[in-house]
Amino acid sequence: MTRVSVLVLVALAFGCASPIQVGDRHYQAGDRREALEAWRRVPPDDPAHAQAAERIAKLEAEFERLVVGYKRNALALETEGRLAESILDYRLALELQPDDHATLGHVQRLARELAERKRELREEYERDVGRGDLEVARESLARLRALDPFDPGLETEERQLHAALMAEWRQRRARIRAELAEEVEHLVEAGRVAFGEERLEAALSLWRRALLIDPENERIQAYIARAE
Repeated sequence: MTRVSVLVLVALAFGCASPIQVGDRHYQAGDRREALEAWRRVPPDDPAHAQAAERIAKLEAEFERLVVGYKRNALALETEGRLAESILDYRLALELQPDDHATLGHVQRLARELAERKRELREEYERDVGRGDLEVARESLARLRALDPFDPGLETEERQLHAALMAEWRQRRARIRAELAEEVEHLVEAGRVAFGEERLEAALSLWRRALLIDPENERIQAYIARAE
């Protein structure tokens, strides 16, 4: 059976069904708003009106519970500064109560605040990156992500920043290792001088300090073994 045939059969089934049945089917499909509209189409003189009114009352009470939950969660997210997530929950509440003008106005104000704060944080992030202060930039980006985790552009920024941080870390590690190698060589040479002067305790002390810095150095291990 083709997709068109299925759609035709569904349309025919809804066309032959009563408003109560149509509403029930919408409700079972998860479309509560359409279910409500279908039940409201039952006229007052219809024998099924009382049945429809009962369904409407239950669904409106369900809407109210959902709206309260969405708004409570939205307010908590707003308090935490997670504005994009907060706006999403407020909008879910508005889908159930589209005539809630106070919430609509609040969402519009939040959307403007979100746009402004994102602009400020992005400028701050770009300044941090421009200065080469990548650790601070990571904190700025984390605040941006908390503000709007749905922004796909921030995922790209995260990958690029992570790559830059890794490159910086590798450079720092290489620099530290070079500095340590110089320090190790200085201690080894000082130990050799002390050993040549038969100051064995001083030589051992110097070589043991060098070994603490570079514990895998076999040359230092051999010097220590010889002195001991």
